[in-house]
Formats: sequence, structure tokens, C-alpha cells
Amino acid sequence: MQKVLKSYQRTASLQKTAEELKISYSKVRKILISLGEYTTGFSFEVGKRRSLGKSISEIATELNTSTNRVTAYLPYEKNLYAGPEPTTDAKKSKGYRQRINIAREKFVNRAKNKDDNKNISVRREKFMTNEYSNQSNDLKVIHLHLELKSDHVDDSEKAILRKYGQSSTGDSISRDILIPSDMPLHNLHYAIQRLFGWQNSHLRRFVLPEEIYNQLTGGTVKGWAGLVGILFQPPSEGEHDVFWDDDYRSGSIKVWFKKKYTGPYYFRGITEDYQWAQNDIKQLIERFPLLEVEESFADYLNRSKAGDIENPRIIKKAPLIEFTLEEMNNTISMDSGTESLLERLEVAKVLAYKGDDVREKNDIFPVTNKLIYNYDYGDDWTITITKEKDSRELLQKGYISEDELLDAEATVLAKHKPVCIHRDGIFVLDDVGGLNGFIRFLEEVYEGEDEEERRNSRAWAQSLGWSERKISNKLVL
Repeated sequence: MQKVLKSYQRTASLQKTAEELKISYSKVRKILISLGEYTTGFSFEVGKRRSLGKSISEIATELNTSTNRVTAYLPYEKNLYAGPEPTTDAKKSKGYRQRINIAREKFVNRAKNKDDNKNISVRREKFMTNEYSNQSNDLKVIHLHLELKSDHVDDSEKAILRKYGQSSTGDSISRDILIPSDMPLHNLHYAIQRLFGWQNSHLRRFVLPEEIYNQLTGGTVKGWAGLVGILFQPPSEGEHDVFWDDDYRSGSIKVWFKKKYTGPYYFRGITEDYQWAQNDIKQLIERFPLLEVEESFADYLNRSKAGDIENPRIIKKAPLIEFTLEEMNNTISMDSGTESLLERLEVAKVLAYKGDDVREKNDIFPVTNKLIYNYDYGDDWTITITKEKDSRELLQKGYISEDELLDAEATVLAKHKPVCIHRDGIFVLDDVGGLNGFIRFLEEVYEGEDEEERRNSRAWAQSLGWSERKISNKLVL
């Protein structure tokens, strides 16, 4: 908060402060209102009524405005920014660009010379690795449906997203794309960034639905460890290798994205090699030959309330390999977690078709009929990815013609790149507060009562690459 205040005192402009600190215009305003450094007639009226104990809906009714606008002009709760320690995700996001530089300078050069300096173990078994690229005549066209959704959108917000966000549902924004069958998750990430309007400014991960993850691992360290290097990233990858080719410096980020999601595909992340990953997990297991597991904080709190104020009880002593995943995560800190999938895995191999049952089978692939893409752990954008058996529904609804579909399929095979065939909803943008924050942004831009704030919000969004300009589906990627 003090950084915002100092910047505002120097620039005397909400817009310039937002651009300097790379946060939203509305967040700058809210922080300054919280500090008592910024007041408008509207914020004064909101604050006066709030001090009288009135609810947000009551204030909105009295001022003839929306609850979202009232919320935007209320100060933050006193302790929102006053925690003694930043969260793990906050630390990750803050250090994102530093990690990119480390990855680029420390790992990429090593990766380029790896084949010359050392023979990497390349496993050809069916679930140890995949080829760096396929021959073009082996390619097939895969249809993916990507849905960005929030489960916490009220009716008034749905109306805003329908009206200004061009969303048919009011609680989601979706894309349908065709991809080459050999596209890895790593390259799909860059396509997703372009499809939804982000700038690759935050951390991301691909994960399985919770029920599939628990089924595969059995909820145990042993079950998870056996799949590291096969499905899951090793413990150290989150620190380095996932960013091995995030080398954008200047110029058109759209052109940079295009190079990343156009084949032939290859993956040079060193730690995703199976042998490397297994050595990494082995070192983790050997580092903790005996660990103590304390009771949960909830159990300790219940005992404390009953008058038992002794230290937390030790409920288990065992080697790490004998822990459950919950016990491990409660005992040792692993910033990268255990759920992130290897990004070298091919999308088409990981995903079963939508509706198919993947539980009753012997092979590990396909793993799931639904993938989760999580971007910016602060804003917590979440996209569900499914593999469609065909494009019949889009054809029946008239979203695409037979000729357009054939042309898109030909482009995928000839140019070795994905093609967008349908969009439901406009582009979003970074640092806006997730889908709910984006809806508030749309309301402010299109219905805000203060013309200067509307103009400043739009300028801030455009500085992050947001555009209202409509382009054809095939020009998105």
C-alpha cells in the first residue's frame, strides 16, 4: 500500500501510478481511498453511509447505482494488506520475471548444448516420454473446447458480461480451437495466453481434476513419487525449467506467441527428462529419512479452547516415503506443489474424449477427459479444457460452416499451428482481479458515472494490450 501511496504522491495521477506499478487503475483508487488519500463526491457518500452501518445493497439503492460500484469505492478491510508474511503465490508472482531470467541465462544455454555435451536419456517407452516432434504426415487434427468460468457470478454480473463481454452464458468465456495432435501442454499455454488476451505475466500450471489426481496417486507420497517424470513435474522444476523459453524482451508479443505455438514442437526443459526427474524425487525422499507429523492446527485449536494449551502433539514419525500427500504438504514446504503436470506431455495423449470413462483401463494414457489450466494464482483464472470428438455441435448451431471447418483443418495440418474456430466472449486482461474483477471493469468502462475514470480505466487496459476491436476467429491465432 505504501508503494502505491509514494507513487501517487510523486505522479499525482491514478493512471500513471497504475502503469508504473503494473496494477489496475481501480485497485490504485481503492488503496488510496483506504489510506484516506483520495476522495470523490461519490466515495464520500459511500463512506458516510457505510459508517452508519448500512449494507452495500442499501447504499447502492440509495445512490441509485450497482453494488459493484459501491464495493469499488469502499476502503479495504484494515488487515487485508497487513499480514506478517506474503503468501507463497504472492512471492511467486513477485519473483516471476527473476525466475524467467534465471531460467533463460542458467538453463537455456545448457539445454541447447546438452546433446553435444552429454547423452540425455530419452525414454521411448509409451509413458516415459514423447518424441520431440512428429512427421507432418502423422499429424491429426484435435478439437479442444476451453472454458474460462467463475462459480461466483451473481445475476447482475451475468447481465454485464452478457451485454458488454459478449458471453452467451454470463458466467463464462470460451474458445473452440483445432490443434495439431503433437502439440505439448507447454505450447498450448502460449496459445491460451493469446486466445484469452493475457500477456504471459504470471505463473501458470496444468493440473488434473482432484478426483483423477487422488485416484492416480492414492493420496500418498509413494504413489505420487512413482509418477514424477511420467505425469508430474519433479520438485525442483517449478523453480527453473518450466520457464526455459520465456525469452520475450520487446516487439510484438503476438508474434512472439505465434512462434511458440507453431510447430514443429520440441521441449528442452532439462528436469522433465524421466531419469532427471526420478533422481530429483530420490534426493527429496533421502533428505527426509525420518519426519515428525504434528496434529492439524484445527485439532490443536480445539484442544486449546478446551483448556489444553500444551504444544501441538506429534501424531506420527516415519520416513517421508510413508507419508500421505496431505501429511507431507503440512510438514515440509514445496513451493511448486505436487500437482503440476509435465509440460512436455502431448495434449492429445493426456486427454480422453469428453464423456469417455478413463477409470477402467490398463494404460496410463489418456489420463483424464478434463484438464485444468490455472493462470495467475492471485487472480486465479481457471480454464477447463476438454477434447471434443467432432465439431458437429458448432456446425449445427451455425457457428462455423463446413467450408470454414475444412479450411481450418487444412491450416492446422499445413502450417502446423492451432486455429480458433469459435469464440464466446471477448478478450480479458491481466491484473484485473479474475473474471469477477473483469466484470467490474466492464461495468466501470461502459456504465461508470465519472467520465475521467472511465477514460483512465480504458487507457490502463489498453496499456496491457486489451482491445475492443473485433477480429475474425482465424486471425486470433
